Amino acid sequence: MSLTTHIGYGPFQLCDFKLGDIYARFDGSLARICDPQPPGRPDNILVWVNYNTNNARKEWLHKSAQAFAISEDRGWEIAQERKDGQT
Repeated sequence: MSLTTHIGYGPFQLCDFKLGDIYARFDGSLARICDPQPPGRPDNILVWVNYNTNNARKEWLHKSAQAFAISEDRGWEIAQERKDGQT
């Protein structure tokens, strides 16, 4: 097996994803946007980092944090939503 630098499809901003979406972070680890979001922090999004591992934890990340779609289809959906101005 060879080492690859492909993390995901993007880059996008965290605010481009929907509640419950799983995405790849800058370091290649997976994260999931918490659903529901707690009120009171409009510039931050609560996410599970290191999702689906024993080290999973919740962290507040800024809505402009870099994120990558883990499937090509989701990447195209996000790109189209950004183009249409829906996000």
